[in-house]
Parts: sequence; C-alpha cells; structure tokens
Amino acid sequence: MRIAVLYNTSEEAIKGKDSDRLADNEVLETANAVKLALERRGHKATLQKVNDSLERLKEYDFVFNLAESVVGSDIEEYDIAKKMEDMNVPFTGSGPMALKICMDKYATKKKLIELGLSTPMFELVPLGSAPAKKMNYPLIVKPVREDGSIGITEDSVVYDALKLKAKVKEVHSLYRQAALVEEYIDGREFNVAIIGNDETAEVMPVSEIVFDYPEGMPKIVSFDAKWLEDSMVYKNSNGKCPADIDEDTEKKLSENARVAYKKTGCRDYGRVDFRLREGIPYILEVNPNPCINPNGAGLVRSANTRGMSYDVLINKILEVAENRYQSRSRR
Repeated sequence: MRIAVLYNTSEEAIKGKDSDRLADNEVLETANAVKLALERRGHKATLQKVNDSLERLKEYDFVFNLAESVVGSDIEEYDIAKKMEDMNVPFTGSGPMALKICMDKYATKKKLIELGLSTPMFELVPLGSAPAKKMNYPLIVKPVREDGSIGITEDSVVYDALKLKAKVKEVHSLYRQAALVEEYIDGREFNVAIIGNDETAEVMPVSEIVFDYPEGMPKIVSFDAKWLEDSMVYKNSNGKCPADIDEDTEKKLSENARVAYKKTGCRDYGRVDFRLREGIPYILEVNPNPCINPNGAGLVRSANTRGMSYDVLINKILEVAENRYQSRSRR
C-alpha cells in the first residue's frame, strides 16, 4: 500500500519561546521511525511535509497523520484533518472535531464534567483579564491551547495571588492566548493508552510517571522534563509500566480513560493523563494522536509492556484505521 507519512516542523517560533520548537520538531524523528516500521511490513511509505496545499495526498492509498500545524499559517491540526476528510483521503488517528475539542483544555474539561468524570477545578482567564482566584492554592497555570508541555515550567505552580497574576500575564504575553488556571493535584501521575475503536478499543497497561525531585519542588511534567534530556527534571521523571497499583485503581483508571476517549471522539489511538488523589482519578488531559516516538513515548511504553514491538504498534494503528474506513463503507 502507498502511504504518506504526513508531518510538520517549525523552522521558527511564531509565538512562545524558541526552545518550544523542540516539541514541534520531534515529529520528524517520529515520522522517520513510522516510515521504517511501515516499510518493514512491505508498504511503500513516503514522508510528506504538510503545507497549505494537501491535494497531493490524493495520490496515496492512506495517510499516516502526524501533522499538527502549518508554520506561519492559520491552519491548525484539526484543519488538516478536516481538509483530508473533505477530499475523502483516508488517514490514521482522530478526526477534526476530537482534535479541536482536545486541543482546547477548557473545552475538554467542560466535556469531562458533562460526562461526570473528575477533573481538577479550573478557571479560564481570557487575554487581557486577571484571574478571579476562586480556588485554593497551590494552582497551576497553563496556556489553554498548547500541548507537549509547552508553556509549563517549574514556576507554573503558584502559591499566592502575586505569582498567579504574574504567571497568567506571562502566558498571555508569550502565547497570545487565554490561560487555564487549574487546581494543582499533588498526587501520583498516570498515563492510560488506548488503541482501537468502539467495542474493539483496547486499553493498554497503565503507565506511571515516577518523580524523583528535590523536596518542595512540584512534581510536574514541565517542558524541560519532557524535552531537555540534560536537565535534572528530565532525568528524574521516568515512566514505569506496568504501574504499581492495585486492581481497583487500575479498573478506575481504565474505565474512566475508555469513557473519555470515546466521548471526546478519539479514534484509532490515544492517551488519557490522570492524577490520583485519595483514590479518585482526576483527568488532566485527553490526547488524540499522542506522541508515538519510539524513544520514551508513553503510548509506546504501554504497548511494549503489552508485548507489542514498535513495528507491530505502528502497523496496528494503520490496521485499526483501515478497518474503521472499511466499516464505514459497508454501512
């Protein structure tokens, strides 16, 4: 099968910090790994960098979609998926509606509340506004429309009104978007990966992020912890799979993840992130099309624990996407 591996990179930061490009440019490494995994199964895979025109994708049988945005353009991740849908180009991963909801942390949390799922208390602070401070400290401040821990630093966790106001102002200035102020849950952090669709969707073994930080330092997956390999926080925040949890906790995490995955419209593969406090799993984020880099990605770690090699995982994602399109055609 002829497959386009669709990806994007950022040659320059149009907002935020220059270092934020590390998160965007990681996708090229992933794209190459995906290409090789597909080729080893006999497919003819070609890397295709996304730009304003996607017409060339009609030349392929399928698109393995890793694209997130078009640099210097108003085209975002969900726009790319929408254009492929409009052209009847089959592609892996979630569709435009799920991508649009889950990119917006505020919209995601409202959806989770509608579903009766636990999520940390929160407040949206629009550009130019100040936080109302309706919650108890500590709080954590995030850009509302970024992923990959972009905009999250050690001082994102704040303990007083002065620091809260300063951090919100920084997010507004650097990222030109609203800030999400969220209750900071000081508990264990888990990732729950899911592969598949509908009744065949399979929950992978639960993975935990184990923090070995100095006392008093907030245990968060900051940008540095996610991307700067030489940093202390990167070296001391490690994934452990399977997580050391009891059967009841595993069941709660898996069931809540399955509901969140399905009801936000995720498909083919995804990851739901949790914090656990007093036995209650609080959903932090729902991640459609999460990172599948072979070196350290949470979903890959969970799949490996299930006994799936990287090649098996990538071709499994392609398989469930193909089956989804075939099922739609039959209907």
